[in-house]
Amino acid sequence: MGAQALPEGNPWPVDGAVNGHQPTNNGHQPINNVGVPQAMPTNSQPWRYDSTVEQKYEQEKIIGTGVYGTVYRARERETGKIVAVKKLKIEEDYGHGVPASVIREVVCLKDFIHPNIVEFIDIHITGSQDYSLIFEFVDGDLHQMLKGYRREEAVMPMDLVRKYSLELLSGILACHNRLIIHRDLKPQNILVGKNGLKIGDFGLARMFSLPIRNYTLDVITLWYRAPEILLGTHTYGKEVDMWSAGCIIAEMATSQATFPGDSEVGTIFKIFKVVGTPSTDSWPGLRDLDHWKETFPKYPPTDLESIYSLRPELGPDGLDLLRNLLPLNPQIRMKARRAKESPFVELSAQGEYGGA
Repeated sequence: MGAQALPEGNPWPVDGAVNGHQPTNNGHQPINNVGVPQAMPTNSQPWRYDSTVEQKYEQEKIIGTGVYGTVYRARERETGKIVAVKKLKIEEDYGHGVPASVIREVVCLKDFIHPNIVEFIDIHITGSQDYSLIFEFVDGDLHQMLKGYRREEAVMPMDLVRKYSLELLSGILACHNRLIIHRDLKPQNILVGKNGLKIGDFGLARMFSLPIRNYTLDVITLWYRAPEILLGTHTYGKEVDMWSAGCIIAEMATSQATFPGDSEVGTIFKIFKVVGTPSTDSWPGLRDLDHWKETFPKYPPTDLESIYSLRPELGPDGLDLLRNLLPLNPQIRMKARRAKESPFVELSAQGEYGGA
């Protein structure tokens, strides 16, 4: 399974549509009073049916399409406010109840106000297979921005790399503080506009608790998927988001995807080549992972030289941040709070590039 690019001009991916992900929890779940999905009878409905979304919002243009639906730029008729409407297409044979991806997005984003998280505004349900999620509108995404730099054979200015790195880490920290693992961080899901960077698309996100339980491994687009998931760990936590963050920051600096594998094993080999093959000394428990093979190619530790050589302007501080976000052993991977305090992003925190 390879990473798949978004359709052109799509800053609002529809859950699962371009990543090949199926909802991993197909139960019919309402939201309880603490915001956690729980079991529900199949003949019940957690949200009220209401008038059609078209009565409240005037659709202006399609900005994204996929297997699971369509995303529109729309204008609220009463106020003139521009919003993004994610209109989901639910298969007729899905059954009763609310799809897991809808529950996840609403549970995670309801009342979640943060400058680096896309704002969830409302949900409209107009039928058993007709759901529309309303979000603030952001006019671009990081994928398209980086594609533009590549087209011009240019790279993102380092001050902007620092600024967006700080905003990305701030958004991730806000998620983790609310016990949310995003599980699908990638440039296509990172929205950028006049108000800076915002993390979007929480269709694969979930709440986590301690002790960490077994979660599905069918998460995170391949190029940004943490090595412990690729190697078949039985448990994982918020460290998987930090690996994705490291991949994204490196890609912002170099304008190149860091680990562009065409399959799971191909991605593992690219990771080993760039980072170095792990050992049981550097990663205790490595042999217990389901997909680890002693016959994997042995690459020496690299200190991320191949990334640094593409953009020496990262400097010692940038290299140190990436080194701490991209260790193969998840237990020593940097947490979001420490990453946000990295000297690499400190100038942005002080407002050197438009504030943050």
